[in-house]
Amino acid sequence: MTYNTAEIDDFALTLPLPQAARQLAQRFASQQPTPTKAEQVRHNTLAVWVVNDYLQMMGIETDLERGDSWNAIARLAADVADLEVIGAGRLECRPVQHVSAPCPVPPEVWGDRIGYVAVHIDASQREASILGFTPTLEPGDDGLALHPDYLQPPEDLMDHLDRLLHPLVVTTLAQAGVSLNQLGRWLQGAIDAGWNAVDAVLSAEQLSPAYAFRQLNSTAVRRAKLVEVGVSLPLVMELSLSTTQPGQTDICVQLYPSPGTPSLPPDVHLRILDESGGVFLEAQSTTLEDYLQLQFSGVSGETFGVQVALGDTTATEAFLI
Repeated sequence: MTYNTAEIDDFALTLPLPQAARQLAQRFASQQPTPTKAEQVRHNTLAVWVVNDYLQMMGIETDLERGDSWNAIARLAADVADLEVIGAGRLECRPVQHVSAPCPVPPEVWGDRIGYVAVHIDASQREASILGFTPTLEPGDDGLALHPDYLQPPEDLMDHLDRLLHPLVVTTLAQAGVSLNQLGRWLQGAIDAGWNAVDAVLSAEQLSPAYAFRQLNSTAVRRAKLVEVGVSLPLVMELSLSTTQPGQTDICVQLYPSPGTPSLPPDVHLRILDESGGVFLEAQSTTLEDYLQLQFSGVSGETFGVQVALGDTTATEAFLI
């Protein structure tokens, strides 16, 4: 959904900037080496402050001091305006000068963010307006940008954070004893227990060139594990991750028969579950099927489940991007 600037004006939320906020922003600004950098830091600080106030009023727990924008070295070295939302991740709170024009976003904050909030600071610096938010960035003239046409109302930010803080599928699976695999850490080299290098799980035939075209291009991480579906039916689940666009993770899930078995049993279902536990992608094996595959994309902070089912028996894994 897109909104015009008149609609943004309608749903913008204006809040006061108290003297304490202005004094802190001035203190941070005075530590900078140039007037331009000082102004950048001042506006970043005020933007983070007002978003933090809004989230606090809405009962969302935050930690101002954990963000890079509250770290003297980080704000000197980079253009950061991040706010840590406890239990969800970091929001980027970008000050925008013109409501009707795209706001460039510096490359250092393209990743590791659960969303981007656009904030307009009044010339007097006594109030600021939260214009809206977006979970992802759009292409701009010189990289990625906050585009006014794609801003969602501040209320939608609350819905977004609620899904991250209370993902139904993860809660349900956790109650059933299913652990949460954290894919953001996979991309940093920290793999959850139970997942192995693909060549340690798949057979030499399954790793042959005939299978290679089925993998995602430019895959950054590939891991596999045995999953038990029913009695004496081990199958191999493989997960492939790549980040072809900033802030977006491309995911490929494949299901193979156990090594030494030529094909999957008929009527095996491979399902991707959304945050509410509903099925949003599904593949089913027929006779002589040697693999199943599903591909999709997600953004940081989203959760999903992968379920393998045969008859009334299922095996499920839960993931956080």
